[in-house]
Amino acid sequence: MKKVACILPAVFLLCFAFACQDKAATAELEKYRAQAAFEARNIEIIKAAIAEIDKRNVEGFQAYVAPEFKLYVPSNSTTPVSRDDYIAMVKVMTAALPDMVHNLTEAFAVEDRVILRVAIQGTHLAELQGIPPTGNKLMVSYIAIMRLKDGLVVEEVAEEDFLGLYQQLGMELRPKAPPK
Repeated sequence: MKKVACILPAVFLLCFAFACQDKAATAELEKYRAQAAFEARNIEIIKAAIAEIDKRNVEGFQAYVAPEFKLYVPSNSTTPVSRDDYIAMVKVMTAALPDMVHNLTEAFAVEDRVILRVAIQGTHLAELQGIPPTGNKLMVSYIAIMRLKDGLVVEEVAEEDFLGLYQQLGMELRPKAPPK
C-alpha cells in the first residue's frame, strides 16, 4: 500500500509537469502563429497598395499611407520625403508611364517591416523629370524596406536604379573634364 501511495503522487506530478510543458509549448506555438499571421497580413497590405498604383488609383493607394509617412531614398538620405511629396511622385510616375506595372519578385516580412524587391516596367509616354516622352520601354529595379503601424505604411527606406532609369531615357553618364 505504501508503494501505491508513493507512486500515485509521483505519477500525478509527472502528468502535471507534462501538462504544463504542453501548455507552454502550445502558448509558444500560438505566439509564432500570431506573428506569422501578422507578417503575412503586412505583406498583403503592401501588395494591395501596389495594386492600387498599377490600377492608376492614386486615391486608393493613399489609403495605405499614414499621414506621418516618411520616405528615405536613397536609403542613406537624412532628409525624408513627406507623404504629400511621395504621393506627388506616384502621380508623376503614373502619368509618365501610363502602362506602369510593378512586378514583385520577392517579399518577406520581419516583425513590423516588409522587405521587397520590385521591377517597375512601363512605357515613357509623358514628360518625366523634364525629359520629354521617348516612347522607350523602361524597367527600373527597386528594393525597399517598409515599416507598418496599424495597417498603414509609416516609413519606407529604398534604393532605386536611377542611373539605369536615366540611361533608358537616353541620358549619358560622362566623367567630368579634368581641371585645367
